[in-house]
Amino acid sequence: MFKVEVPGGYTALVRGPAHVQCEDLCEVFGGAFQSFAVPPHKQYPVEGPAKMGIESGELVLVRGAAVPPDWRMELEGTVALLGPTDSGKSSLSTYLLNTHVRRGRRVCVVDADVGQADIGPPGFIAYSCTSAPVPHVSELEPHDAYYIGATNLQGMEDLFVAGVVRLLRKAAAQYPHLIIVNTPGWATGRGLQMLKALADAVEPTVVNIGEQILPGRVVTKPRHVLPRGPQERRDLRNLAYRRHIKLAVKLQIEPQKITNCRVDKAVECPWGRYTPGDVPEPQKRGREYTVPPHYLRNLLVALYRGGRLAGYGVVERLDPRPVLYATTTEFDEVHLGKIRIDPQTLQELEPLP
Repeated sequence: MFKVEVPGGYTALVRGPAHVQCEDLCEVFGGAFQSFAVPPHKQYPVEGPAKMGIESGELVLVRGAAVPPDWRMELEGTVALLGPTDSGKSSLSTYLLNTHVRRGRRVCVVDADVGQADIGPPGFIAYSCTSAPVPHVSELEPHDAYYIGATNLQGMEDLFVAGVVRLLRKAAAQYPHLIIVNTPGWATGRGLQMLKALADAVEPTVVNIGEQILPGRVVTKPRHVLPRGPQERRDLRNLAYRRHIKLAVKLQIEPQKITNCRVDKAVECPWGRYTPGDVPEPQKRGREYTVPPHYLRNLLVALYRGGRLAGYGVVERLDPRPVLYATTTEFDEVHLGKIRIDPQTLQELEPLP
């Protein structure tokens, strides 16, 4: 562990994987912490003055504050954060959470960025509520989640809006002062239409980062956002699967427990019908697909009990009777999706088309 002193007027950008131990308290995204860990492919700003020890990771010292001055807002009700990929939406979510809980507020975060989920595994819209600061919203545990079933929202727009509306209703039942909705970075074409539909459905206060996507306030994009390429994003998704999914049991279930899709010789879901066939690659005709048989194995599923997320599973096979690895046996519904992961390594595989 090496020692670092950050002078006033400077910020230390700590890139993970790293562990930080502060001599007193360190200010990170508007919260004060004695110690914290920075995950791989993430970067947390420590505002000076600060004295700390750092184990592994990288550190870059920059002049000035990492948080733009116009992020200092007092908000209430439902707020939707909009911005393209790598614009700082998760950072702003964390900053708003911390600055409001420091005023004694209770805050809920609805994480709707399903491709790079912070709360819960990728493919889920999840929410969490807290009255305590966190170094980053990715440290929050999901109170409940809605399974979209894909990390790419094309063709899943209706499910996305339905999932956000459902979780907003559940979050509001916690009587928070503020609900922050972190939206996906897909903000052009059909993605923009989806965000407009969401805004029409929930009527939030809109905060755009860097550029105006929908009518509302525009705040500055931070100068020191850590850009990520496709491999870094894939690594982050795999880390999230391993963090949240602890497969403990293998079991056979009744086909009737799969409630969002119909399983026979083919699998028919709201977004498409999949028939196994002797083909080297998926073949598409409209909403119908012929896929190699292995594409209908290793599907990530959500397990629900009484309408609430109870756990996760990975389907070993669907035919003739569904068999899955699961995190729990206490569930009454199984929801399928397009995501496929290896049940042994919990690394993502090629998804269903």
